Amino acid sequence: MEHIIRSLTSMALLVAGAVVFALGTAFLIASDATLSPSSLGASSDLAQAGRWLQFLAGACALGAACAAGWELVLRSAWAAGAEAAAVTLGALLLVIGLLVSAASGGSSPAAAVTGAVGIGIWALLVLSRAARASLAEQAPVRDAAPAAVPGSQGGRGRQADLWLAAAIGLFVLAIGYGFTSAAGSRGAGIAAGLLQAAGAAVLAGSVAAARSRGLLRSRPVPGALTGLALLAVSFLAAAIVAGLAFGTLAALGAGLAVAAAAELAGVAALGLAAWTQVRELYR
Repeated sequence: MEHIIRSLTSMALLVAGAVVFALGTAFLIASDATLSPSSLGASSDLAQAGRWLQFLAGACALGAACAAGWELVLRSAWAAGAEAAAVTLGALLLVIGLLVSAASGGSSPAAAVTGAVGIGIWALLVLSRAARASLAEQAPVRDAAPAAVPGSQGGRGRQADLWLAAAIGLFVLAIGYGFTSAAGSRGAGIAAGLLQAAGAAVLAGSVAAARSRGLLRSRPVPGALTGLALLAVSFLAAAIVAGLAFGTLAALGAGLAVAAAAELAGVAALGLAAWTQVRELYR
């Protein structure tokens, strides 16, 4: 996965994807803001445009994973290439889910389930990394000075718990994403928002812990943390909106627009972090 971050082509595609996704989210905000009995047609058209733009953004992310994997294949790095293939498979399923959502006008439950499976594949991949890191940290180190033992200097060498936390966050996020397939139900909508917020928060916590241990020192890290935090806020706002009883369509649209605006801010922050990484790689 880190090979995507180190690839200039992949990061450029991720920046393009973030821009397109943000534009699609802006269309969804406009759709929610215009939601009323007299403008259902216009609101539906705006939402449909937003879904297609988000699908194009997902295609950019898929291209980023493919580009990183191809670079590894050209270098005959087969182990890392296998990881990139797993990342690509997860991205492919997520993109298929976005395509189904756009093609069905957001009415197909299969779209969210397919995307959730893709995120689950990423979670399994991160879990395997946690297992490998744990085995490496627990391996007996004989005839070595204490300073040479990984993790002996303030915990800088410990990574297994961080990978495990990230895997848990992705699993929870996948479950919450899958619950959006039944978002028409108030209980399912609340559960989806809360689970996705918890997953994003755990991911942000694992990144923050890695930064505090000195494992992540690059300039894009603060932006990525901000983006994950804003996404958690947007998911929490969506859960609150799902649990409230709105008297009119306009009031419901306003609540949905607020949640989508927080999501837009989170995506923008992640996009800026990706752009910062592009500038670092370009030097």
